[in-house]
Amino acid sequence: MKIADDIGYFKDRSAADLASRHNNTIGVIYTDFETNFNDLIIRQIMTAAKQHQLDVILMIAQQNDPAGLTKIVRGMIERRVFAVQFISTHPSFQIINMLNRANIFPQVIGDATNHQVSSVSSDDTQIGYQATRYLIQKGRRRIGFAGPNVHQDYVPRLRFAGYRQALADSGLSFSPDWLYEENYSYQAGIRAAKYYQQQIRLVDAVIGISDEVSWGLLNGFYDAQVDVPNDVALISIDGTELCQQTRPKLTSVTQDFVTMGEKAIDQVINQRDQPHQITTTTVAFRIDPRETT
Repeated sequence: MKIADDIGYFKDRSAADLASRHNNTIGVIYTDFETNFNDLIIRQIMTAAKQHQLDVILMIAQQNDPAGLTKIVRGMIERRVFAVQFISTHPSFQIINMLNRANIFPQVIGDATNHQVSSVSSDDTQIGYQATRYLIQKGRRRIGFAGPNVHQDYVPRLRFAGYRQALADSGLSFSPDWLYEENYSYQAGIRAAKYYQQQIRLVDAVIGISDEVSWGLLNGFYDAQVDVPNDVALISIDGTELCQQTRPKLTSVTQDFVTMGEKAIDQVINQRDQPHQITTTTVAFRIDPRETT
């Protein structure tokens, strides 16, 4: 080791993996998303990977850039990773097929997907259902739903389906005016609050599809002098620490992102020799009542 230090030698991990025919490197790709749960999942992936003596290559992809994502995945394949994890981004069928041909295990974390690929996530339909049911049990009847386009984005589509089902199960009719579609950002929440408050008594509660949207809703209602929760109740989806930093504190559907990170690494290890086998792991969530309901 002293001689290696003296001559500035560093072990070529890729060459060593090639020689041993055993690779200990996984790739993680995430997007520059408006929500902050990425950090929670990535932190746990890094911790769990270290415990299992796995190396991690972490790369960021731009939103809505399929060519850029394909280039990153090709780079992962060239680096001889044995698995690629996608966080807050949905690989296309072509990308999944590319990884399958290379005998590399593809995995989506934190989001449901309509492609044939292994995943670790919450049940998004149940998230929408239980959030709505909770508000109904609190006596709310005109419940808004604020988030991305429910026809174009798969996760909002599932949550919206759960929301609609909960309304129907309680004998409540849905009004299209209750739906505000934009994206997952704080500014979208600000604009959603403006939309709802411009129409008097349009809603008496709103589900924010992310903590950032809900934060924007809360501040937007405050600026418009709408009393939360007396005039309008709010429940947020994700339940990151942001929900406890707002005033009033946001009631949330809290996803267990730490467990998602742990289960994702477990799934990667278990599927190492069976990269084509598809496994779905569903992680439980809970509702944390706070001050906005």
